[in-house]
Parts: sequence; C-alpha cells; structure tokens
Amino acid sequence: MSDLGMNLVTNDLDIRNGDLYLVTGTDAIAQNLQQTLQLWLGEWFLDTTKGIPFKQQILIKNPNLDVVQADIVNAAVAVPGVTQVMNVTFNYSNQSRTFSISVDAQTSTGEIITVPAQITLPTNSTIQGTPS
Repeated sequence: MSDLGMNLVTNDLDIRNGDLYLVTGTDAIAQNLQQTLQLWLGEWFLDTTKGIPFKQQILIKNPNLDVVQADIVNAAVAVPGVTQVMNVTFNYSNQSRTFSISVDAQTSTGEIITVPAQITLPTNSTIQGTPS
C-alpha cells in the first residue's frame, strides 16, 4: 500500500524539498487510519456511507459510550492493513469543542501503531440536546 504523504497535523499534502512524496507500509496504514478517524459520516460526497457518525451518535447529550467505542473500532478495522484494534481512548472537551481519539491497532505486518486524531466541532454547532 502506498499513498501521497500528508502532514498529519494540518491534513494537507506534505511537500518536501518542493516535491510530493509517497508513504508506504506501516506509515501509509497509520495515515489512512488517521484520515478515517477524522471523517464525519456523510462528509465524502463519493460515498456518504463512509465515516464516523459524530453528529448522530457521539456529539450528542449523554452519548452511549459503548456505541461510541464500537463506531470507532468498526471504522478502524475497515482500514486496509489494520487487522485488530487493541485499544481505543476518546475524550470530548466542551471548552475547546474537540473530540480526541487515540487508537492502538495491529497492522498486517504485525506492528502495533498508535494513531491519534482530533475532531473540532464547528463553532456554529451545538451538541444535540444542549442549549447554545
């Protein structure tokens, strides 16, 4: 597996010395996993069934934490090259309006990778069931 290298902080193409570069192997799996963890359900116009249901299941008042974890695990194991999810941690910060995820996963090469992802709730949105 190979993919164009991305800056995992800014989510932009990573250009080095004026050139695009390819990531392969475990780096490509980790990059793909991070992108998957940041994809909102319905966000990708070519396949609106892809993504994590942040608005529907997670960013709501009193979310079911078992459902949240299952949504994250299901998204992670669907990533090519991820064979098993070992651990998932997540946290929502109301103050910064961010949802942070960290996934420890085993890859098809047998390596264990830890992939963080952070989702920021748009400032014009509210958590369902809570006042603005």
